[in-house]
Amino acid sequence: MLIPSRHAVLAGMIALTLVSTASCSSSNADSRTDGLLDVTVGQLPIVDSVPFTFAVDKGFFREEGLNATPDVTNAGAMITNLVNGSDQFALGETAIVVQAFDKGLPVRIIGGVTKSTDIPAEDTGVVLVAKNSPVKTPADLNGKTVAVGALEGSGELSLRAALDKAGADSAGVKFLEMPLSDMTDALSKGRVDAISTISPFDTAALAEGATRLMSPGAEAVPGGMQLTVATSATFEKEHPEAVEGFVRALNKGIEYAATHPDEVRAALPKISPIPAELLPAMRLPEFDATDPHAALTLWTGLMEQYTFVSGPVDIDELMS
Repeated sequence: MLIPSRHAVLAGMIALTLVSTASCSSSNADSRTDGLLDVTVGQLPIVDSVPFTFAVDKGFFREEGLNATPDVTNAGAMITNLVNGSDQFALGETAIVVQAFDKGLPVRIIGGVTKSTDIPAEDTGVVLVAKNSPVKTPADLNGKTVAVGALEGSGELSLRAALDKAGADSAGVKFLEMPLSDMTDALSKGRVDAISTISPFDTAALAEGATRLMSPGAEAVPGGMQLTVATSATFEKEHPEAVEGFVRALNKGIEYAATHPDEVRAALPKISPIPAELLPAMRLPEFDATDPHAALTLWTGLMEQYTFVSGPVDIDELMS
């Protein structure tokens, strides 16, 4: 069973975006610093965003004539800022960007940052149950409550697909939205039957004896796009060369992240409050700068299957 608040939140985000857009020009006036085009980039405070930090620190954006500044925010504000022109780019959760496009907002996906692995032990996402829990298999979650980071987000999507693939019935599972930082306490106190979390937030729960039940991304959506690079249709039309340059620069940051895992962990505290003692054991996502079309098609297909969108998603228009 799904708690219906997610649709209300998305509807509110869209209404705010439309109002904001109506009060703004088609995009913010061009601003330059030392001859470089100023661009602001919305990003989530998660490890998947670290390639952007590398691209800034190593001068990859400057090489493309861009002065890129981060805007660490949440998923809803990210879409609003992208469409009203206060941010020119965003590194956002795939499901949120696709849902915004499905609702008619002028967002475009121009690349990908991370994909889900096909190796369960290396998957950043994991479903845990408490020590001595009666839940021993995915099918045992039927009728139970599972905490997720966001309703109708990428985490819930991959979990639904993994449950059904494993012989459970995702329609019979109750999903409860909860901050990742609160999940271990909720599990230990029995407020939920399982938690769908990510590394390194699973560390505390495992230390208390929690047991891994499944790794949804690796088991059901290997190769699915996790973090998306987006811009607005307006900015893409008005600044096509800047968009191309942004993608080239970010891809260099992604490629660097893929081959320097220790530096990824060291850079994470710049954008996330994750405790330093959790970093060494943290599992990292699969950084991938290759053509995201197949990875995006996989995700949108699942979104259509589980009605996270209103109908078929036009991938060509979304990536135009």
